[in-house]
Order: sequence, then structure tokens, then C-alpha cells
Amino acid sequence: MSARMSGHELVSEGAPHDDSGRRLGLYGYTTSGDGRGKCTCRKLSPVLPSGNQRKAWHRAHKEALRKESRK
Repeated sequence: MSARMSGHELVSEGAPHDDSGRRLGLYGYTTSGDGRGKCTCRKLSPVLPSGNQRKAWHRAHKEALRKESRK
């Protein structure tokens, strides 16, 4: 599990969002289905097919920020 990072939380536990960052309701209120992950910093992932893949994207997003801050 990735450590918390201030200002970088995954919105709605990896639920799918559209290109504008609005939550998609096509699949009810689950993390299933194609869509973008959304971080509270407003960064969006590529379109991914599952909540687990959006969570993995978010871990990588935070790790990239940590590496950048160490430079």
C-alpha cells in the first residue's frame, strides 16, 4: 500500500470519471467500468477498465511526484 500524500487522494476510491473529471454513473456507484481515475490534485488517468487499475495508476502518480521532489 502506498503512503498518503497531502493533496493527492484518489477520488471515490477509483470510480470511473469522464474526460472532464465528472463521475460516470453508467455503472451505478461502483468502481467498475471504463473511465479515468481522478486525483484531488485534478490530474486524470488515461481511460482504464477497472478500479484496481485506476488505484495502480494513482500509486504510480504519487511515486512519480515523490521522485520528482527528491531531485
